[in-house]
Amino acid sequence: MQTRSLTDYGEYFYFVEHNPEGSHEWKELLEHLVVNETSFFRHPPSFEALATHALPEIMRAKRDRQDHVLNIWSAACAAGQEAYSLAMTLSETLDTSLLQTRVWGTDISPRVLERARQGSYRTHEMRHLPEGFVSRYFTKTGTASVASYKVVERLQRLVVFKTVNLVGDADYPLPKQDVIFCQNVLIYFEMESRTQIVRRLCERLNRGGYLFLAPGEMLGLASTGIEPIKIGDAIIYRCTSE
Repeated sequence: MQTRSLTDYGEYFYFVEHNPEGSHEWKELLEHLVVNETSFFRHPPSFEALATHALPEIMRAKRDRQDHVLNIWSAACAAGQEAYSLAMTLSETLDTSLLQTRVWGTDISPRVLERARQGSYRTHEMRHLPEGFVSRYFTKTGTASVASYKVVERLQRLVVFKTVNLVGDADYPLPKQDVIFCQNVLIYFEMESRTQIVRRLCERLNRGGYLFLAPGEMLGLASTGIEPIKIGDAIIYRCTSE
């Protein structure tokens, strides 16, 4: 409102809704509203549960069906750290050359997704990576004083980034998923929206697929078609409906 020299909320709302520049203004407003806080392997117990429980279960079922497609979705991926963490977990756990593997990273912010596509991170952003992962999955670039690390090409090829609004989109434009990570997102929504988002995420899961939420985000939520499973320090949710 200060940028537009407006002092009345109704006037600003009218500008966003009806002015020819309103569509651009809305996009700019979203960029200021979204948090974009994330890191590599932000909740380690979840990635441990993915590697030791969810992926082995999913792959056993896929071998029985002779299904060679594996899709994993990082919802609200911000600058891409979670999506690349999922890709690294897959690379450490499975032979991805034998599968049609795709990690989908989505966010509401086109600006932050562009950074995710570049896959370049500063030294302080690498601090939570497991030992050996930097040398295996990143190439050091930049100068001695301002170093950066770029995701290697073989890892980037596993990840596709798209703009998705978890609340506003009528349908999520993604294929059925085997795993969905939607962590530290629901806390920003009221309970009604949280319930709606979880229901719609579950609709995008294959039967036997897994939904990963952050600790405590499911409190007070009621959703049919999923069952909670405690793996170590992580509670994940398995899809039981078609």
